[in-house]
Amino acid sequence: MMKYIIEPNTKMERLYEALISKKVKSDEDAKTLFGDQESATNLTGLKNKLKERLLDSVFLLDFKEANFSSRQKAFYECYKKWSVAMTLLTRNAKITGIDLLERLHRHSIHFEFTELTLDILRVLKLQYSVVEGDIEKYQKAKTQYFRYEHIWMMESKAENYYSELMIQFTNSKSTKTEVTDLAKTYYAELEGYMKECDSFKLHLFGRMIELTIYNSANDYLETARLCEDAIAFFDKKEYDSGLPLQVFYYNLVVCYLQLREFEKGQEVIGRCEYFFTEGTFNWYKLQELFFLLAMHSGHYAEAYRLYEKITNYPRFNEQAHQIVEMWKIYEAYVQFLIRIGEIPDDLVSEKARKFRVGKFLNEVNEYVKDKRGMNISVLIAQILFNIADRDYDEAIERIEAIEKYRSRHLKEDDTFRSNCFIKMLLQIPLVNFHREAVLRKVERYHKNLLTVPLESATQMHEVEIIPYEPLWDMIIRNLELKIYNSKKKK
Repeated sequence: MMKYIIEPNTKMERLYEALISKKVKSDEDAKTLFGDQESATNLTGLKNKLKERLLDSVFLLDFKEANFSSRQKAFYECYKKWSVAMTLLTRNAKITGIDLLERLHRHSIHFEFTELTLDILRVLKLQYSVVEGDIEKYQKAKTQYFRYEHIWMMESKAENYYSELMIQFTNSKSTKTEVTDLAKTYYAELEGYMKECDSFKLHLFGRMIELTIYNSANDYLETARLCEDAIAFFDKKEYDSGLPLQVFYYNLVVCYLQLREFEKGQEVIGRCEYFFTEGTFNWYKLQELFFLLAMHSGHYAEAYRLYEKITNYPRFNEQAHQIVEMWKIYEAYVQFLIRIGEIPDDLVSEKARKFRVGKFLNEVNEYVKDKRGMNISVLIAQILFNIADRDYDEAIERIEAIEKYRSRHLKEDDTFRSNCFIKMLLQIPLVNFHREAVLRKVERYHKNLLTVPLESATQMHEVEIIPYEPLWDMIIRNLELKIYNSKKKK
């Protein structure tokens, strides 16, 4: 198809081919491609022309064969036909344009594209009154217009409320109570609308707001029930809903992760994998949840098998960097479990045996920037290897660095558990890595950790790859019953 869009044997074709093959990733690369003959001004013009040519070709794409839900495919097709119809009307092809709009109107109603339906009815009202003078058609279109205008108002309010609620999560001044109270206020107003109308968009945003009420209160049992209700609602639609089913299935798995219900989570993942096209970004995120579910519920062999499946998946290393780096971090915890004997040796592949801690640290550089998120998991993983390998001198240096990190970055309520756990790690070198002495030394920090169970914590669910309680037990089991005297410590 590209030969009809970009002329062959031109600079534009050379630039396009270089971009597709990833030989060009910057303006400097492009200058190298063309040599000194191409000035910066000419290169900018060439890039802009290529961009416009590609944008013009969007309407030539065939979305029918793409990995989209039936509603997503209909969305692209309907708006493409809407553009064609409006072009025909402006070119005075009234009969063909009106006929196309009338057929498009039936599709927009079926797939619940409320805004498009309103636009179509607005144009049809005008055409029936001015061009055809058909009173019956005009009155019918006007009645429908007012009906869908009311639906649009309800949908718009739900969407606006959801946006207002979500922005609170990026506002550090908003407390958990404030977010919950705001969600309750919004949902109280939307609940009546949702009983009146079963609109796709209204129920998507309304149910997400209701979910927030219980999510923010860590009520995962009620959140799971609401997810199941939402899944049943969207499953009853006459078309494949796509996005809402992904959203509510994902949240349902998160609930079972927090509740450590491995069998229920596994069953839900089996049900919902149809809605997550294999190899897509969302599919990888679902696999992350499955991995964490296995780790949190002690199914370490299952977690290892999933790790092998994902990291050996075709073109895995070409995925988005946040996907690849997350699995690099998971690899570190899998390797720790292998070293302490929690994963049977006969399961371990030759590739997994070649793991190197130094290489791991270089590969997860992106998360070093995340001072209160996954960087916690990276720093803890380093100490885990030091303890598992009895490299206590290196552990001392790591623990000293992590103390500075803790004092600077882990002071908020949403990092309470990580703060407690790191304080526990800091006590280990103070008593020379002696198991019994460590248990006595950390007692009060351990009690503090237990006051906020994982299911009650406000931190991101990804941070504790192995929950801190069983992870601490593993660390204790791998400490020795003798005092370690370090020259570095002295």
